[in-house]
Amino acid sequence: MVNVMSHLTIVPATSLRVKDWNDYGELHRVVMSLFNSAQLPGPPAEKRLSRNILFRVDESTAGKIILIRADVAPTNLPAAAKTKDVAVGAPAIDTPIRFRLAVNAIRRTMPSGPTVKRGHGTSPVDHMAEWVAAKLDAGVRDVTIFDHVRTVASSGRAPLQLDVVDGYGIVRDVAALEVLLQSGIGRSKAFGCGLLTVARA
Repeated sequence: MVNVMSHLTIVPATSLRVKDWNDYGELHRVVMSLFNSAQLPGPPAEKRLSRNILFRVDESTAGKIILIRADVAPTNLPAAAKTKDVAVGAPAIDTPIRFRLAVNAIRRTMPSGPTVKRGHGTSPVDHMAEWVAAKLDAGVRDVTIFDHVRTVASSGRAPLQLDVVDGYGIVRDVAALEVLLQSGIGRSKAFGCGLLTVARA
């Protein structure tokens, strides 16, 4: 088992200064500004990865929020934000679960020329149920999806496809699921993708 603590933070959108909620490059900078840079080792491009900082824009009963999971607690939070320490733990094997996942669901394709620009050579995933099941397969079996919303936002430099998926499954392997919970899933983790949350169904 991973056997480490994680920090889960909820930040109301109304407590943040964000010009464009469709610009995930801006949201990345806002999220990273909530952390003490000295606690994030490595060069600037690796600081998020070094502490597994993941975030997702969600809707709650109180309105829009940013949900953040990280190995270290953010220190520069607005007063309305709430942080709690949680164990990186998954339910036992064979436990039915409900999950939510925000991902950049794309596949690499063969380039048609000698050079491929950034963002080219990829295509959107059409069969989300199969794609999500494959990504979760190490830790979760019998995956079914009951809701899927795809939007196209921006990473600040290029279009960003964002898929938010809600589904059910059964825990196959606790340790493997814990790795997915801590490290995230797929691409564009700096831009609001990759965060998986689970609860007993």
